[in-house]
Amino acid sequence: GAPPPMHPPQAPPAAAAGPPQALTVSGCQHATIGNIVHGDFVLHSQNHGKPVYKKNTQVKGFDVMMYFWDERDGPVFCGWWFGPQVGGDQVWAFHPDKAMSPPSVGWKVPCNGPVDPNFLVAATGQSAAQAAPSSIPAPPPQQQQWQQQQLAQQQQQ
Repeated sequence: GAPPPMHPPQAPPAAAAGPPQALTVSGCQHATIGNIVHGDFVLHSQNHGKPVYKKNTQVKGFDVMMYFWDERDGPVFCGWWFGPQVGGDQVWAFHPDKAMSPPSVGWKVPCNGPVDPNFLVAATGQSAAQAAPSSIPAPPPQQQQWQQQQLAQQQQQ
């Protein structure tokens, strides 16, 4: 008989609608900016209808904010930013996405530079593997063995 159809792995249920309460920033090719933006950010407030995150420690006396800016100053300014204050002149990183929460990958660091492929923004508590949807880990070998045994038993019946 034909083997039963493979069921896709169940995705973990999405958290209740709304932005993550905390984010962790890691990986950055730019040493100076990496030192500023690396770390844990907590949900702080809102700006332009999207969440604002604030790093839980200051760097050289500056706050480090992650926030969204809409198109009121023109489309080139629309997106997610890292800077010492919301809407300030100084910024460290930029992402043109308009998503409801900060994107995981694809940030420009510095904001006028190239995309930094190592720069990662992930919900705190998530590993990098969970943040990147492209890499689905294989099930552990015991589980595969068990599935093969189940199949063998079904074929014998």
